[in-house]
Amino acid sequence: MSPTRTPRLKARVAIEHDGQILCVLHAKPDQEPFWCLPGGNVDDGETLHAGAIRELHEEVGVEVETDGVILVVDGPEAGAIEVILRGTIRDGEPSLSVRSGDPYLADFAWIDSHHLPTDFRPPALRTLLQDAGHLAALPTIAIEAWSSDHRPPAP
Repeated sequence: MSPTRTPRLKARVAIEHDGQILCVLHAKPDQEPFWCLPGGNVDDGETLHAGAIRELHEEVGVEVETDGVILVVDGPEAGAIEVILRGTIRDGEPSLSVRSGDPYLADFAWIDSHHLPTDFRPPALRTLLQDAGHLAALPTIAIEAWSSDHRPPAP
């Protein structure tokens, strides 16, 4: 029997305002800088939704609400699964936050959804946004949490 895969789970939130998507720039010394959506690792015991809300507050200092998943990106070579949620800002103005604890978070910007940079990650989301024209045109999948009535089957 092969070992069970244990990838990191990441939650990122796509937020659009006036045709522009909120993006953050990551600049790590061992790779080329790249743009992506704000977000990051979901902590143990944390729901995807709670992790997304916490990460956006930490990285760009805003309170958000989400309305569903627009894309799931499986990256076994990177040891991660990224879940991209669609959201809106409930409170605050985006700015880089010292609370993020991410020394590689270099900048943030509102970027036109039709002109996302070629180094935007994940490329599949860049294509989806450019084809759809705007974030609201993308369908979402609801996220439901486990409850006492919906337990996973026993192994």
